[in-house]
Amino acid sequence: MKMILRSFLLIFPLLTSAQDAVIFSNDKYSGISGVGFSPTQPFFNPNSWDVNIVAEDIFIQNNYTYVSNLSIIGLANADIKSVSLKDKVMGTSGANLQDYYNRNKGTYHFSSDVLGPSVSWSADINQKKYTFGIFTRVRTQGSAIGIDNYARLNNTNTDAIHLYNFRPFKTNFMNWGEVSVNVATQIFQNKENRLVLGGNLKYEIGYDAMNINNRKTATLRRTVNSTDLSTDTEMSNYGIEASYATAYDPVNKKYDFKPNGRGFGADVGLTYVKWNYRMEDYDLKVSFTVLDIGYINYKGENHRLNGRPFDFNSLSGKKINSPQDLFRTVSQEIYGNPDASMTGTNFSIGLPTSIHINASKRIMDNHYLNFDLVQRAPIFENSLRRSNIANVSYSVQKKLIGYGASVSLYEFRAMQCGAYLRLAPLIIGSENFFPLFFKQDKLHSADIYIGIKIYPFGEKNPDRIRKSNCRC
Repeated sequence: MKMILRSFLLIFPLLTSAQDAVIFSNDKYSGISGVGFSPTQPFFNPNSWDVNIVAEDIFIQNNYTYVSNLSIIGLANADIKSVSLKDKVMGTSGANLQDYYNRNKGTYHFSSDVLGPSVSWSADINQKKYTFGIFTRVRTQGSAIGIDNYARLNNTNTDAIHLYNFRPFKTNFMNWGEVSVNVATQIFQNKENRLVLGGNLKYEIGYDAMNINNRKTATLRRTVNSTDLSTDTEMSNYGIEASYATAYDPVNKKYDFKPNGRGFGADVGLTYVKWNYRMEDYDLKVSFTVLDIGYINYKGENHRLNGRPFDFNSLSGKKINSPQDLFRTVSQEIYGNPDASMTGTNFSIGLPTSIHINASKRIMDNHYLNFDLVQRAPIFENSLRRSNIANVSYSVQKKLIGYGASVSLYEFRAMQCGAYLRLAPLIIGSENFFPLFFKQDKLHSADIYIGIKIYPFGEKNPDRIRKSNCRC
């Protein structure tokens, strides 16, 4: 059971995380690839048509656990050992060691965002430019913010009996698909100033979800066997409410994209542009966007576990192949009835609502200085909580090539350096470049994204076409 817990804590924060491609989203040629971060972005694409084949963003960040003296590319061939009193792995030194930060609380975020086949195009309707888009995504997100870091005691406390008050916590996770439409158009224009309004309407298809809420301060009693240093942990005085739904088939041991929930979501954004007709480009672009307004209703299982002492070692040797097996086993141990903890089948998870503020200043022809601020703003009780980010980047954006570099602050604290390259149809980049290839004393973060897109028709500048009609 401890190995399962350690694997969960390591794999989810460190290997299946993702984040928006912030630097690339400022590239005016990003088009439909940036629509999930700003619904007005396709409007500024110089190309009248834009097709995304596939794109994947993979982000890694947490301050709960780490692996010592490794890089991301070194993980595949590394023999990683986890801290353990029983195995006398104390976590004080050495390479390839999975340990926990020695702090009272930890936080991690993860999200995987796959942008599937998507297209956007521009059209003139009554002498007015509109952009329309259709895009598909498969997303995974989850978080635990300020959760008690009890795991750090695995290698720092050898007391025969240790009592620990595990404070209330909340964590959730969701895996879902989206089929969405995008519309953006200009709603105001004079000689130098413009306002562009854009929005995404999203049909949400829920595959997997989990929500755990412990409303009480639980007591953990850990006993260390002096002979072999094995440990026994008992929990009491807890008040856990848990819900889950999954598309995994434990009988056939395969994953089916079977819908377990449905809902709707929306993004809305407003962008101000100070336009330079001589350069046929903007001097300044400032946008305000609210992302992921909505929720998904799921049909799964709800469980409530209250207070009675529970020994984690009671799970040893039990065959657990699914969340249902786990809850039935725990319910049997606590109440003597595998079905006693179940309280219902319906629950909802809110989308990871956030506010995105962007500013982009043209420094010279094709050169831009950009600033992005993302602040989570959960609306519903069980809403996902995305990471907060502040990012400053400098980019060069030409028709066949684009590139740039950035500095960002994850949760407004942890500094990361990134870069990107757009070369014809290929886009590759990272918001946190160094951990990918260079060994880190404590590997806990990295980021990479890659995408392929095409522009099926030539570049078309609508301002060049309408220049004679402007009130100059």
